[in-house]
Amino acid sequence: MHLKLPETLLHQHKTAPQTPGLSLLSQDNILNIVTRRKTKGRLLGDMYHNCLTMGWLPFFATMTAAYLLLNLLFSVGFYLVPHGLSNVHSGNFWGDFFFSAQTLSTVGYGYIYPQSPAANALATFEMLVGVISTAIITGLVFARFSRPQARVLFSSIVTIFQEGENLKLNFRLGNLRNTPLMNTSVEAILARTRRDENGHTSLQLEILPLVYNHFPVFPVSLSFTHHITESSPLHGLDKATLEEQQARIFLIFNATDPVSAQDVFAHHTYMAQDMLYGARFVSLLRASGQGLMEVDFSLFHTTSPDPLPARDEEPITVTDETSAGTD
Repeated sequence: MHLKLPETLLHQHKTAPQTPGLSLLSQDNILNIVTRRKTKGRLLGDMYHNCLTMGWLPFFATMTAAYLLLNLLFSVGFYLVPHGLSNVHSGNFWGDFFFSAQTLSTVGYGYIYPQSPAANALATFEMLVGVISTAIITGLVFARFSRPQARVLFSSIVTIFQEGENLKLNFRLGNLRNTPLMNTSVEAILARTRRDENGHTSLQLEILPLVYNHFPVFPVSLSFTHHITESSPLHGLDKATLEEQQARIFLIFNATDPVSAQDVFAHHTYMAQDMLYGARFVSLLRASGQGLMEVDFSLFHTTSPDPLPARDEEPITVTDETSAGTD
């Protein structure tokens, strides 16, 4: 089976801009809520997590700032020790600063060296700080590089179509790596805002049961289906109601990468505007000239019309039958 990956994946559907107003949900983070914590958190209490989640540019900027700050602090210490360094005149701050940089990195060129008990003690402590800092930065860089990521492509829309007596919601995922993923599981959650009779707004989270949410092997592409039955949270809800409730469908993807033998995760969010009624995804499989099946990812987001028997805004009575769809 061959994979055909275009340089630019086609996106047939463009997400409509969100209507202005107060929203508890966001496209990227789901929860558009500012948390006011009652307990005071420590400044460095979650430093490891923050260093792993920030971007590469802020990470290196933070490490550079910490390195310069440490050198500045120790250079002030050497500056306050009179005649503490050889070949550095008293009051020469830059000489103290560059000696601090050499000591912190344990380079030690030999031209400048401490010559008083106070300067030797300060240099000894700075070398200890330098060794610990080097170990911490090395560990953080390795942790960031070695963290596995799932190169999973989510369809830009979800389709809703009628098949027999069932109204079905369908989305699909694509594996962009050359190796299959193992023990794949997907969870779908409907998040929406609700108002009670007193006018209070609350966030409601409901599980959208999928026909099959676990596959032992994820080779190239998989389709996932939710039946909109009477027990479904989407039953009786039209697109206008979902938009009014600022509905989102949040997908959580989990699999095992056989190369690194580690779990990989991904998530994606669909807004109500991303629900395309009366359409289904086209097949990605094409016959190649060599007698093999070719998977064309340029068709990944492409849909074909499949009109519903009733208007999109009208709920359709369906029965609870199970079936699965895979590409």
